[in-house]
Amino acid sequence: MEKFSGKLLYNRSLFFHNINLMIIGIDIRWLSFKGTGLYTYLSNLLTVLLEIDRKNQYIFFYNESKEKIFPYQKNLTYKRVSAKPFLFKEKFLFFEILKRNKLDIFFEPHFNLPLLLPKKLPVILTIHDLTPLIFPQFFSFFERIYFRSILTHAIKRANHIIAVSKYTKDCLKKRFSKLPKISVIYQGRPKLNNAESTTDLSIPLPYILYFGNKRGYKNYKRVIEAYGMLRTRLSQYHLVIVGINGQSSENIIFLKNISETEKALLYKKASLFVFPSLNEGFGFPLLEAMQVGVPVITSNLSSLPEVAGRAAYFVNPFEVDEISEGMYKLLTNKGLRKELIKRGLQRSRIFSWNETAQKYLKIFQEYASFGCHTCI
Repeated sequence: MEKFSGKLLYNRSLFFHNINLMIIGIDIRWLSFKGTGLYTYLSNLLTVLLEIDRKNQYIFFYNESKEKIFPYQKNLTYKRVSAKPFLFKEKFLFFEILKRNKLDIFFEPHFNLPLLLPKKLPVILTIHDLTPLIFPQFFSFFERIYFRSILTHAIKRANHIIAVSKYTKDCLKKRFSKLPKISVIYQGRPKLNNAESTTDLSIPLPYILYFGNKRGYKNYKRVIEAYGMLRTRLSQYHLVIVGINGQSSENIIFLKNISETEKALLYKKASLFVFPSLNEGFGFPLLEAMQVGVPVITSNLSSLPEVAGRAAYFVNPFEVDEISEGMYKLLTNKGLRKELIKRGLQRSRIFSWNETAQKYLKIFQEYASFGCHTCI
C-alpha cells in the first residue's frame, strides 16, 4: 500500500493524515452513570488508551460536564452532544455532529447506537451482555422491545463488535444469524481507590459482602435467604448489601450510595464476597474482591466461571441451600479459604487494562484508511 502524504485541515490546525494517524470519535456520555460497571469499564479503558496513544486524535462526545474526567492533552478534544443516552433525539442528533467532525472511526462503548450515521464511517461497538433477552421476566415490556430493536440496529450497522467475554459472543451467535466480525476482549482489573476514607460506615465485624441491585437476575433475595440459613450455624456474621435501598436490621445492613474509597474499604474488611448473579457479561466485582484477598462465592452460570477460573467457589444460583453451604464452607474451612485467596490474587493479575487498550487500538487501526469517512 502506498504511503499518503496529503494534509487534512482539522480544528484550524494541520495534521498529516496517514495510515499511522486516525481521528477517533468516542461516545463518553456513559460516564454520567457513575458507580456502574459501564462507568468502571469506560473510565479505565479510556484512561489507559490516552496514556498509551499520544499520536492519534481523539474526540470525546459528552453531554454533562461531569463526564469530562480526563485531563487535557494535545490529542484530546471534547465535543458536546446535547442529549442524554436513550433519549429519542440523540438517535438523530449525532449525524450532523459526526459529519462536522470528520472522523475515521466511531467507537460506541454500548449497544445504544445512533440511528443515523454517515454511511462510510466505520463503527465499532462493545456489547456487554444480553440480559433482557435471556431473562426477559426481569424487564418491562417497553425495556424488552427497546433493547431488542436498538441492539438489532446496532448489529446491522456495526463494522466490528467487541464482546467482553466468550459467553457474550456465544449469546450473540445463538440469537442473531447475521453478525459482523466479533472479537472477544476481556476487560481489565478494576482499580480500587486506596485513599483513606473520611467516612465512618460503622459496619460491625465480621461481615459477608454483596454488591448488586434490585433487578431479579442479580439474585439478592436468594442471598438474603441463604444468609438466614447460615445464621442458624454461624450467628456472628453480618450481611452487607451494597447498591440496594432497604431497611437495615441488626444483622443485615443496606447501603445504597457509597464512594469509591468506601467501596475499597468494604472489600478489604469483608470476610467473604458473595456474587451469585444469574447473568453477567463479565463481572467486575469478582476481580475487585479477589485483588484484595477476599474469598469469592459466585454463580456457575454465564461469564462468571470464565472470569473467575479456578479462583472462586461455584454454586447453582437457583439453589439457596447451596449458596448457604458455600458461605459456611468458606467461613469455616481455613485450608479452602487460603487456597481460594491465593488463586484469586493470581487470577486478578491476569486482567490488564493495558492489554485491553492495546487490543482496542489494534482494531481501530484495522478500520482506519486514507481520508475522512464522515465527509459526504
